[in-house]
Amino acid sequence: MRNHLIAIQGSVASFHDLAAKKYFGQTVSTLQCGSFKEVCDKIVNNKADYGIIAIENKIAGSILLNYQLIEKYDLKIIGEIYLPIELKLLAAPGTKLTHLTEIISHPMALGQSQNFLSQLEGVVITEYKDTSTCAKLVSEDSSGRLAVIGGPAIAIQYNLETLVETVSDVEQNFTRFYILSKCEDYVSDPDKASITLQTNNEPGKLSDVLVIIKNNGLNLTKIQSVPIPNNTKSYSFHLDIEFEERLNFEKTMQELAKETHHVKILGVYKNKKTESI
Repeated sequence: MRNHLIAIQGSVASFHDLAAKKYFGQTVSTLQCGSFKEVCDKIVNNKADYGIIAIENKIAGSILLNYQLIEKYDLKIIGEIYLPIELKLLAAPGTKLTHLTEIISHPMALGQSQNFLSQLEGVVITEYKDTSTCAKLVSEDSSGRLAVIGGPAIAIQYNLETLVETVSDVEQNFTRFYILSKCEDYVSDPDKASITLQTNNEPGKLSDVLVIIKNNGLNLTKIQSVPIPNNTKSYSFHLDIEFEERLNFEKTMQELAKETHHVKILGVYKNKKTESI
């Protein structure tokens, strides 16, 4: 079987790299990208078979840009993966916590460590690319004043020492990732779907949508409003819905089409939360 090429945001040992290997297997090949937009570009231009992007974190919340990218590039969600996130303060061997003047990491990792960071004085907090790239910079720094917030995988990859064992704001932290494809993928016995819709600009229309979902016995697990570029008056809504029978979901979609300005299925796939975290 051909080894698929997966576009990821970040480099080796980053959380996207770990999520890709957890979903596709440890031997999967990854194409490292500098941004989420580049991940989407690689998929639509056939430079990668699939892509994986973070969509929400338990602490930091949703990544609105990625909702917009999925729609902009007309990508299909073919799966999801939940990755437990363990965050540590890491530095080159011999570095002392009291000597630090700067901590770098991806914005999402920093956003998940606000309680710890707020206790520091005289330390600059810098947002940079992915955690793995930051770890590489720290491993090459000889000043003894630079550290990174990241997971244990990058500590091993770049031979870093742990200065603080746990910096995450909550103990059971996780990030959810979408698996993306240019085309729809056949899924046996799907039980979850992601859709996007725009309601008519009338009072109570969103409530009508929720009633339709409830009356059909579907479980709404997430609803996220997403700004529409160049439209200051309207929002699109991204919904994640669990169901037992696909026919029931399809019936619901038919009813939603009559009550909304626009509705589209972004993907139908298997719910992975229970087996992943």
